[in-house]
Parts: sequence; C-alpha cells; structure tokens
Amino acid sequence: GQAVAVAASGGKDSTVLAHLLARLNRERGLGLRLALLGVDEGIGGYRDEALGVLRGVGEALPLPLVLVSHRELFGWAVDELGGALGGRSRCTVCGVFRRQALERAAREMGADWIATGHNADDVAETVLMNFLRGDVARLRRAANEASGASGVTPGAT
Repeated sequence: GQAVAVAASGGKDSTVLAHLLARLNRERGLGLRLALLGVDEGIGGYRDEALGVLRGVGEALPLPLVLVSHRELFGWAVDELGGALGGRSRCTVCGVFRRQALERAAREMGADWIATGHNADDVAETVLMNFLRGDVARLRRAANEASGASGVTPGAT
C-alpha cells in the first residue's frame, strides 16, 4: 500500500484527520501505511503541549509518530530568528519552513502522500492576509492551492 504522512500538530483538525484516515484504512482495508508527522518549530511554550497531545494520539490510534525539528533540519529554531526578520513577524516565515520540513521529512520517510487537516477557513485566512499585505506572488500561490492547480507533494522542491 501507499505510504501517507499525516501532517499532525496535535490540534483538532489534524487529530480528526488522523483518526478518520486510520478508521477508514482499518474498516475499508485500504492498505495504507499511515504515520503521523509532527514538526517542532522551536517556539518556546508554543509547541511543547501540542507535541504531548500528538504522542497521545499516536498511541491511541495506534500510528507511528515521526517528529522533526527546525533545529535538526535547518540548524536553527524559530525563537532564534529574532532581529534577522527586520521587524516582521515570525509567522511570516514559520509556515513556509514548516511546509518545507514536512516535505523533507515525508520524503525521508518514503511517503507517497502528505495529508493535511487544512480547511477552507485556513485557505481564506491566508488569501485575506496576503491581499491586505499586497503580496501578489503569495496570492497566486494560494489561489493555485485552493483550485488544485498545484499541490504539495513529497517530491516537490
């Protein structure tokens, strides 16, 4: 069966996705090789509790859990960026590097697919934020993701 890395944060969206995929796989005999994939961005007091929840989800389903960190993949944690961002929010770069971490880790795991718990509200929020910033390049990218014109795959660069 195909290998699916379930991008998991420990939040409700990714937890429900993992639960549903595990249940469908079991009940319908889909033959998928599922694994949870979590990313520690290195933001103090932000991810620790969620990673604990994620470990519990992995035990409950049961699914293997692979955790990767920005420190091991990129050599730094988001908390260390500080002044290098020139006054921009860490959120500006965090999502980009989180997606890159998911893609790299999924490739190393041999995953054929990455499943995410993103929903239409997430996409709408991203489009609105980029519109308000006047960021046309990111608007175009978000439109492609929403329309299915391009997708994130483990083989993407």
